[in-house]
Amino acid sequence: MKLPAVLLILIVASLTAADIELSGSTSFFSQYSTQDNAWSELPNQFWRWRFNPVLRIHGIPVVASVFVSSEESMQRQNMNRIYISSHPSASSREGSVLSWISSIGIGAFNPYFTNLTLNAAYISGANVALNPGGFYFAAAGGRNRRGVEPDGDNPGEYERNLYAIQTGLGSPYGSHLHLNMMYGKDVNGSITEDSTFRITPSENYVASLDYGSVMFDGGFRIEGEIAGSMFTRDIRSPGLDSDDIPQWLLDFSGANISSAFGWALDLYSSVRFSDNMLSASFRRVEPGFESMGAQYIRDDEISIETRADKYFIDRQMSAGLWYRWESDNLLNTKSLTSTANVYGARIGFSFRNFPRIYISYSPSYTDLQDSTLTRFETSMISVSANYRRNIAGLDVNSAAAVSVYDNSAGTGSSDYSSMSAVLRETVTLDFPLVLTACISTRRTRTGSYSEWTYTGDLRGTWYPSHSLSMTLGGYITTGDDERKIGAVLNGGFPICDFLTANLSGEYVTFSSNIEKDYTNTVGGAGITVIW
Repeated sequence: MKLPAVLLILIVASLTAADIELSGSTSFFSQYSTQDNAWSELPNQFWRWRFNPVLRIHGIPVVASVFVSSEESMQRQNMNRIYISSHPSASSREGSVLSWISSIGIGAFNPYFTNLTLNAAYISGANVALNPGGFYFAAAGGRNRRGVEPDGDNPGEYERNLYAIQTGLGSPYGSHLHLNMMYGKDVNGSITEDSTFRITPSENYVASLDYGSVMFDGGFRIEGEIAGSMFTRDIRSPGLDSDDIPQWLLDFSGANISSAFGWALDLYSSVRFSDNMLSASFRRVEPGFESMGAQYIRDDEISIETRADKYFIDRQMSAGLWYRWESDNLLNTKSLTSTANVYGARIGFSFRNFPRIYISYSPSYTDLQDSTLTRFETSMISVSANYRRNIAGLDVNSAAAVSVYDNSAGTGSSDYSSMSAVLRETVTLDFPLVLTACISTRRTRTGSYSEWTYTGDLRGTWYPSHSLSMTLGGYITTGDDERKIGAVLNGGFPICDFLTANLSGEYVTFSSNIEKDYTNTVGGAGITVIW
């Protein structure tokens, strides 16, 4: 309750100032379903509230973003969020202290520092970025995840805190040289200890040097980052006993017998001139490199990627090529090494008064250097076209797309392929009424077994005013073993200049030769206030 109270005091105090502007919006939505949806994690009944006020104090914006839902559960990570931020430098006068503050915020956010240190990790805490002259300093820290108790097959999660600092010369959006440090640690004892040791409390240090150079008004760009990490899998493990490492360093880092060290290198460059664009990137992540702030990085991997794009005939025609090579098992510590080569080409036509056409083709080959020297071959071909024209005073927009995907492992029984085709027609009448009809088909094949699915969808949307809309439609999906039929209704209804009500509904019947038949009715209602 401390944070809402502080916010209330700040708002009341601010409203007493002379130059105050308050704007924003808030919305509330609730949905109810007659039964569980087997293909969705949404509960039968839930509600969501969003609150987005913007307060300008002497021209300086203070923005809040609040999201609260009944779906919040202590058995998973946070869904509810509140974040309050400001960018004083965007509106302050040159030379003032406020012009140094690029951003400042408190609450739940996803900060980005670099690719290898802090890359959009969730943090509930505070952040600040200062840019006085050519100097730059940024800091962010707080709780990365809350503790989740073990439950059955779910091993749970320890509470984790993350802290990061970025400092150096130049703005991260232009030429710069920055030192970055990230520290993360699980809180030992934050959950009930699991005797099976399926998870253990960990600790992580990451330090990196990040360089960027932008020249010729952005026509040439080169960026690079080199990072080193120490990841301790279990902070409860016995310490190291080594005369080669100073004791003060062991005490500071907390390294023990479960600690691992690794490094990573990430490079990127691009050149843009006239209607041409060339880019290349290189990444090498050694085994043992870990970053709690960038958890989607795969270690033990090296990759190279190049891309070339060009426009022709006043940008009415475009073409592009790309290539990616990647491999793992860099230190030959595993019994299996995989190497992948991915190619791609695309071409687009957007001539005036003609259909717009886009074609792309991308094959790839992955070799597994095992006893059988297995090769996986995949290919993706897609063709799409769009044509908008006037027919008898009606605005008609036609769109079609075909895609074919094929994956072969050379054994036949595990091969997979899919083919899909979509045709969509949209007609706008003067009412104004927009009619949309769509038919599609999809074929999937696994080994020698294939299955076809067909879908038809027809909807109409009426716009009696710029703020009022009503949509009514239905769809049917049928396959070899199942069929689904549904009807949908939704609309937005302005009650007054600042208040809008929203209603939605759907009725579905499902029948199958394999699964249980069901019918489901879903209804939702919401309200939006803008000031």
